[in-house]
Amino acid sequence: MLFRSGFSSFEPTGDPNTIYTFHMYQPHQFTHQGVHNEVTGISYPGMVANRMWNKETLEEAMRPAMDFQKEYNLSRLYVGEFSAIIWSPDKSSYNYLSDLLAIFEEQGWDWAYHAYREWNGWSLEHEGTDRRNIEPVGSTDRLDLFKSYFDKNDF
Repeated sequence: MLFRSGFSSFEPTGDPNTIYTFHMYQPHQFTHQGVHNEVTGISYPGMVANRMWNKETLEEAMRPAMDFQKEYNLSRLYVGEFSAIIWSPDKSSYNYLSDLLAIFEEQGWDWAYHAYREWNGWSLEHEGTDRRNIEPVGSTDRLDLFKSYFDKNDF
């Protein structure tokens, strides 16, 4: 197993009403670039921390959750948080979020984006080149992506 996961040593509670959840911020150097350090310019898909990251690598990172779901015959899991900083190069945040949403939906998982309006750096309604230059724009390609998934689901 390439990535550490609580799922690899966890056993279900036995209660069918238990919701099993995890957060997805891999690779952290990409999703949080420029938030707590000055490293920026990291693209997705691309090399992050000497490893190629793409949809297949994201699936590999979440494999412990997939295996847990399959081993214990659980109907679904809940991805309680995931995001990518808005100032990643080009369409990297969009590409990353698009790949994650596709995987979540393929697995039948429920999910919640972090954070819709908590901080503009994660916002689907803002654009910016760094944490000092974030502007509201109303709609973004990232927001349109999420709306396309909302339209596929019944609420």
